[in-house]
Amino acid sequence: MARLLIHLLGPFQVLLDGQPVSGFESDKVRALLAYLAVENDQPHRRERLAGLLWPEWAERSARANLRRALVNLRKVSDDYRATPPFLDITPQTIQFNHGADAWVDAVALRDLVGASAPQAGSLVRDESIEPQIIHHWEEAVDLYRGEFLAGFSLRGCADFEGWVLLEQEGLRHSVMDALCRLATWHEGQGRLEQALRYAWRQTELDPWWESGYRQIMRLLAHTGRRAAALDQYKTCRSRLADGLGVEPSVETTRLYQRIRDNELEPPA
Repeated sequence: MARLLIHLLGPFQVLLDGQPVSGFESDKVRALLAYLAVENDQPHRRERLAGLLWPEWAERSARANLRRALVNLRKVSDDYRATPPFLDITPQTIQFNHGADAWVDAVALRDLVGASAPQAGSLVRDESIEPQIIHHWEEAVDLYRGEFLAGFSLRGCADFEGWVLLEQEGLRHSVMDALCRLATWHEGQGRLEQALRYAWRQTELDPWWESGYRQIMRLLAHTGRRAAALDQYKTCRSRLADGLGVEPSVETTRLYQRIRDNELEPPA
């Protein structure tokens, strides 16, 4: 049975039994696959999909375009021979089949974060957090190769572009939250270098993520790299000024002052 892997975090990529899938006739076909694969919790009306991808076309023509795109999508994904098929298709609706042998990285990340939600409000320093939750956070951040559908766009499709932006923001926030929790949890366990690795990645993904700089500053200071910690404040201040036109928060500035004056409390 063919296995379909759909990578949407970072550049769009599809693999069928380990081989790259080619033959997509247009970006509209790729967009159709991405939308169905992510929004897989319900069937989608054909007129809705046609309007999403061909908003400036008359409905009859847009639905004809959708039919052609669907034929191409089924052909390149070998959906006609898949058992069960990747797509559940009726005359009125189309839905990505939950029972098919397919994996979508963005959906997997979302599920991992959702599985850890019951303990998301817990103190991440607390040893009562189950190891499986930590593993979920680690898996989630490892899946994040880049922002959702990086470099992908459809001119003239405002609703689709808006959907992509919402997915990008939601997935990025989930990953940044997981990185923050991992850094804090490892710091609480005394694994300062491991904590620092997760803190660094926050500022790599978002150069204006101020809480990440605070974690880096504190961890560098706790590992004896006071000068480097102070330099991180300068980096934070410069990036915030250049990118957002703002100064660091009072909390960040006070942390800088405590490190500068050798007044930082030792790690718990």
